[in-house]
Amino acid sequence: MPSATLQLSALYRYPIKSTAGESLERAVVGEEGIEGDRRFMLARPDGVFLTARSHPQLVTIRAELSNGGIVLHHPTLEPLTLAFDAFEKAPFATQVWNDSFRALTTTPDADRWCEQAIGEPARFLWLGERSPRYRQAIGKRVSFADGFPLMLIGEASLEDLNERAPGNHVMAQFRPNLVVSGDVPFAEDKWHLLRIGETELAVRKPCTRCAMITVDPQTGTFIDQREPLRTLAGYRRGLTGQVEFGQNLVVLTGGELEVGMPVEVVG
Repeated sequence: MPSATLQLSALYRYPIKSTAGESLERAVVGEEGIEGDRRFMLARPDGVFLTARSHPQLVTIRAELSNGGIVLHHPTLEPLTLAFDAFEKAPFATQVWNDSFRALTTTPDADRWCEQAIGEPARFLWLGERSPRYRQAIGKRVSFADGFPLMLIGEASLEDLNERAPGNHVMAQFRPNLVVSGDVPFAEDKWHLLRIGETELAVRKPCTRCAMITVDPQTGTFIDQREPLRTLAGYRRGLTGQVEFGQNLVVLTGGELEVGMPVEVVG
């Protein structure tokens, strides 16, 4: 039976991997996830990707997407406006975890701006209109995301965590694309197939967690005592021993999503 109480309560995209998220009222979803999500990434000059796990200051970078480009923001720098048409678009060998592929270069100005923002040499890379990265494990093209096009968390799951952990932890620490309200904590662990309007999403596997969730999204520094990872480790370890919080999704049928839409669990 449809779950009439479930509602899409928030939508987020992250134009640049490991940097600040953007709250959306509506979004178009396709095979590679939310349109505009993780289309850019910072990498070392040798192509190794940079992540807030090792560079927490990345979360202080914020991006705004437009039809023709992207604007980069940082608390200590002047905004940088970049037009897609001005990108060099030279193939650049890079990788995300075990996936090696070729992204595209942007501009020297963008590279220099990013270097100033994080304090070390970096390349600002773009995926292009269509990602060259294909993940055999899920049978889908994927952006610069860790491994899946989308990630979902239930509001009640975060509320449950905040009842157990010291401090007040916010959804931005966990970087979901979709947030769902109206069910018990960790109800999403039992979902298999979701329908939101015309969009159909398959729940593939739990999202395993690491030091990334201990980064304060406001300051770009690690939270004391490795929280909330330490608390989650006490009650959210999966069969492999890894901490789990949220669910990874793949898109079966794309469509338009809007905050407030009912979410139907169909399997």
